[in-house]
Amino acid sequence: MARPGELFVMARVPQALRDALLGVMRDAGLDTLLGGALYAPRNWHQTLSDLHPPDAREAMRRACAAVVAPAFGMELDRLESSGPEPGRIHWRFVSSTGRPEGLGQLMAAVRTQLRAQGLVETQGHRPHVTVSYNASRAIEPLSFGPMDWRIDSIELVEVAGKGKDYRYDVVEAWPLRAPAAPPPAQLGLLWPRFPEH
Repeated sequence: MARPGELFVMARVPQALRDALLGVMRDAGLDTLLGGALYAPRNWHQTLSDLHPPDAREAMRRACAAVVAPAFGMELDRLESSGPEPGRIHWRFVSSTGRPEGLGQLMAAVRTQLRAQGLVETQGHRPHVTVSYNASRAIEPLSFGPMDWRIDSIELVEVAGKGKDYRYDVVEAWPLRAPAAPPPAQLGLLWPRFPEH
């Protein structure tokens, strides 16, 4: 977990989707199994950058303000786990269809703007939402009906608090562009053809 004062860029899971994902866990009895190891749902997010120190705040703010990328949808339809030992097992929601094109574009835009501000990015970030960093046991992958997450903004956040109060305080948030409209259909295909006289 990050240390208080560190900063990073993320997309936060909205409340309605958090509630729906928690419902999936409850229906399978996995919330009880996870118990106190549940990562606070208010913190659920998709990471978009590396962690940076507090003195990078203004450079990160400038970088985020310069990001140009379209909003997009990411489907979550699977809960899985990985990790070698009890107490260090990672549970996460993922998409069985892999990384959406929009997420790749957004991550590239964030990385480009951070580098333009002199901030080095060294890690890649897979599409996922962490449910627990320190579960006591692994689970069999659980598939469920896809839930669409509309990612239409990014947040620069500062890590704060410890223990149960651990959280990500928003420094500033920026909307993404509306997605490109589909090309217009040919009108001749939409109207019935009448014989010419």
